[in-house]
Amino acid sequence: MLGSCMTASAPPAAILSAYQGAKPPAPDWFRDALARAPERHSIESGGSTIEYFTWGAPGKPGLFLLHGGGAHALWWAHIAPFFADEYRVAAMSMAGMGGSDWRDEYAIAQHAADMRAVADAAGLMAQGKPVVAGHSFGGAPTATAASDPNAWVGRAIIIDSSLQMRHSPGDAERPQRERRFFGSVAEGLGRFRFLPAQSCDNHYIADMIARDAIVEVESGRFSWRHDPNGFTNTKRLDSAKRARSANCPMAMIYGDRSAIMDDEALAHLEKTMPAGTPFVAIPDSGHHVMVDQPLALVAAMRALLAG
Repeated sequence: MLGSCMTASAPPAAILSAYQGAKPPAPDWFRDALARAPERHSIESGGSTIEYFTWGAPGKPGLFLLHGGGAHALWWAHIAPFFADEYRVAAMSMAGMGGSDWRDEYAIAQHAADMRAVADAAGLMAQGKPVVAGHSFGGAPTATAASDPNAWVGRAIIIDSSLQMRHSPGDAERPQRERRFFGSVAEGLGRFRFLPAQSCDNHYIADMIARDAIVEVESGRFSWRHDPNGFTNTKRLDSAKRARSANCPMAMIYGDRSAIMDDEALAHLEKTMPAGTPFVAIPDSGHHVMVDQPLALVAAMRALLAG
């Protein structure tokens, strides 16, 4: 998700621009994870082409990973390999984001339908119902999938999502936006931001997701892959109500310094989620848990999956 990204050593606008297009240094675990490159696929769903990536051999239990708003499937590229030995993992780019088609109108319900189509196509049902995990804006489709009358989800993990979308502007709050362009990948990297504003020490992860968010639309002209009006043109629903009516166990993971998961959001969720839902706080993490504390997120997810 785009917005401001701050560290103690650099102002928000200089996080990646200081590297002038070069990749920041990265630790061995990160390089090893990316070396387990996924396979890229696409399917037709809801009249659009939807991209998804897979890790792990077919026939294993399924794990579905869904990104947040303005993001893309490869936000999970350094997380999914940690599960690929035990699971068939799939990560989808929602319509209007990543390499998936843009639509004139979007809907949370359609994102959830796209998830089901990808889960089927990726073979996530080979050993029963898959686990579905959704971050931020992806929490709403995840909760919707969990309440599907067909009960195809075995377990749902909501990651730093209030399910109220209080921080997502709707069509009454913001006019339509023009797509922005820049002259090089390096310029685009220098413009990359996170929403909401938060600390960002792992520049190598920010660089990875920013590079995968950039597309050359014509010779020498680049832009972000996501539809700038994706939030505005999305038909919402009561995601909290969907969570209450889930047909599977639910769990919550959140950053303990997240701007999204404030006291109001946590109080709302504690009243909203089914009885017995575990709440797991990731220490020293903002909203973008897979960026701030990726290994702690892996550990938390493993613990929940083993429970």
